[in-house]
Amino acid sequence: MQALQTLASVHSVAPVCPSCGRGIPGQDINVASDIAFCRKCNLTHSLSALASGTVVDPEVDLSQPPAGSWFRRDGDGLVTGATHRSLGQALGLLFFSLFWNGIVSVFVMLAAASTLHRLGVSLPAGFPSTFARSNTLPLGMLVFLWLFLTPFIAVGILVASSFLSCLAGRTEVRLQGGQGVIFSGVGRIGIRRRFAASDVRDVGVQDRCWQDSQGRSRHAVSIVMDTTTKPLKFGSMLSEARRRFLAGVLKKELVRC
Repeated sequence: MQALQTLASVHSVAPVCPSCGRGIPGQDINVASDIAFCRKCNLTHSLSALASGTVVDPEVDLSQPPAGSWFRRDGDGLVTGATHRSLGQALGLLFFSLFWNGIVSVFVMLAAASTLHRLGVSLPAGFPSTFARSNTLPLGMLVFLWLFLTPFIAVGILVASSFLSCLAGRTEVRLQGGQGVIFSGVGRIGIRRRFAASDVRDVGVQDRCWQDSQGRSRHAVSIVMDTTTKPLKFGSMLSEARRRFLAGVLKKELVRC
């Protein structure tokens, strides 16, 4: 089935060599072997990677990063990265965050008011009078309410964090003295993962599809850095052009053939 899907995509749109940007004709394509050969560059590419857009070009032009991406030498090291900025996604997440957190906040304030009453603590000034006058919930109901609200609060925080990431987030990789740091976050707040440059065996782009617990199809594309210890995945919030540039830079700098 996968071969048939690949073959169909090849016939509808000719795969393009990532090095020279020219289309690869049908006579230089072997679907069974998953090979596409560019005669101009004398390079062999994975046909499925070309068809899915996950191919990584190690000959990326470092002097012309796509908008929202950067590359610079820093002493004996380098810094490369890209912003997560996407106005369309940010507006969608803002609407959902306001809707979701607006509903959840009503129940959170009810639970908080009841908890403070039980602890004998006065409610803060400005606390909605509706909840300030409400009776204290029974202890069992109060515990159940907090447990019930926990996953909804977590989702609200996640959506709000994603909104901030779409406004001012970035994914950045620093290489210095044989050591690397992958950062993903906003400003100085985020996740940092360290690795040794000598441990990197390959850099690629992974297109992963799965079904969630409700049977809905999910899709995620990320950069995968294959190391001698474990694969490192990042860059799922980047646009395709920024992701491919960052992956190309890392492959050019870290993978030695």
